[in-house]
Amino acid sequence: MAQGSAKIRIAHAAPIGQGARLLRVERVDGAELGFAGGQYVIINTGVTLPGGKLAKRAYSMLSSDAEQRAVEIAVKRIDAGPGSNVLNDIAVGAELEWSGPWGKLRLPPGFSGRALVIATDTGITAALGIARSAAAAGAAQLDLLWLVEDGDYFVSEAFVRERLPAAVRLTVAGGFPPVGHPERPARACALVGDHVADGPRDAVLCAGDGAVIYPIRDRLGSLGAPEGSVLLESFFNNPLKKSL
Repeated sequence: MAQGSAKIRIAHAAPIGQGARLLRVERVDGAELGFAGGQYVIINTGVTLPGGKLAKRAYSMLSSDAEQRAVEIAVKRIDAGPGSNVLNDIAVGAELEWSGPWGKLRLPPGFSGRALVIATDTGITAALGIARSAAAAGAAQLDLLWLVEDGDYFVSEAFVRERLPAAVRLTVAGGFPPVGHPERPARACALVGDHVADGPRDAVLCAGDGAVIYPIRDRLGSLGAPEGSVLLESFFNNPLKKSL
């Protein structure tokens, strides 16, 4: 196995939302994962794609990082997507391989300022991990803004609220334009501008549609966000990858 990889076991599975599944996953060797809220793992689904590559998919851990031996991930079934279909059908007790944790989308240890977490679409999983992290517990203020097309897109608002600490202030911007809609970036920037009308945040963490979160970063910069204070994790439509 590659560096940072481990065998994992599906310990529990349950349907959530429309065409999605919540998986509780543990390392076979019982070791701790050592992740911080907001990070992700890459799961090798075992499916061979055309061309010979294995279907490996990244999933953010939405459970609290107080628990390190078992974590929860949410998997949305994507039509013909081989990876998502395997994980939506896989049996409890099955074993796979993963690598990680990866990613820098996390609050620093000892954070005590005002933070804003912004998620589009399935990026809510990373946002949940951040909001439930040990680092978030010391924040003076933590707001979570979720931009989502409708309540049945992935997980429900009730699912999210049930898992958030009481101190986190959640705003759900439902009816958000669908992925690829030309008005998405402008609508998102307007909503974020309203959200920080009382002043810049010490940290802003954004996850989801790269076509939306990069314009959000630029908008926050124009509103006075300190350089380097806005962190991004593109789940899809990453403009940096397209430019390579």
